[in-house]
Amino acid sequence: MLRGLDSAASGMFSLERRQEALADNLANVQTAGYKKDDTTLRSFPKLLIQRIQDFNQNNVIPVAGAPSIPGFPVPIGELYNGVYAQERVPNFSQVPIVETDQPLDIAINDQGISSQNINGHQVKPAAFFAVQLPDGTVGYTRNGKFDLDASGHLVTADGYQVLGADHKPVQITDSISKADLQINQNGQIISYPNDPTKTKMVGQIGIAVAPNPNDLTRMGKNVYQSPNPLSFIQDPGSTDPGVSLQQGFTEQSNVDPGQTMSDMMMTVRGYEANQKVIGAYDQSLEQLYSVGKLNG
Repeated sequence: MLRGLDSAASGMFSLERRQEALADNLANVQTAGYKKDDTTLRSFPKLLIQRIQDFNQNNVIPVAGAPSIPGFPVPIGELYNGVYAQERVPNFSQVPIVETDQPLDIAINDQGISSQNINGHQVKPAAFFAVQLPDGTVGYTRNGKFDLDASGHLVTADGYQVLGADHKPVQITDSISKADLQINQNGQIISYPNDPTKTKMVGQIGIAVAPNPNDLTRMGKNVYQSPNPLSFIQDPGSTDPGVSLQQGFTEQSNVDPGQTMSDMMMTVRGYEANQKVIGAYDQSLEQLYSVGKLNG
């Protein structure tokens, strides 16, 4: 009976973690470039139950398909020990981009990247903007809503400096208004594109590609980190895998609010069902305790 309590409790814990992931997804439905998390639920390894016969010949019980030998284990069946939420896996599928007409809004289009075979599975690489985090490490994001800070650095909405093709923060030293900047599909930042006498390249945004984006770790604020530094497509010897940038556009979140709400309601129903199972076990144990108390 207590195994049933354990199974129901593990189901509640797992559904609670799934609900947390769904709530995070729903909270970021309007966050540019946000990638939803899918929660993977798995069952604990099953156990094979066997009855061990004693060595009294008179107690040998014949079982179909098993030799009737004293002391020989007789198969009974399988025991399942509930489920657990193994991990939250980001879904890096790309969604349509929307036009904003803001000169420093940049969207990544990496639909041209071909899938790769990794450990027998087809995995599609993903492109990211590289940013410098406060501790000096490098993070990666799909949120291309940028701005210029007081020192002319290209920064994200959270103040992280965007790295250029040279792996250094992009800094525009000239006093240029955002409207006088043009960013082409290769990430080159050109000042005064409509004035041939002033036109020049003042920087280039670095584009990092993760061969297997599932290896990335979500760090918060729509930023990921990689166990190993990612290569830029502008690095020497690199080839363009099919990535381009679009100025004046942002990538939407890939969270479907309607589907997410439906999944949240189903998760609540499953949680309530496990609560009722535990309640039933609790009543049975209470009755058993009452009977034992009266007989004692």
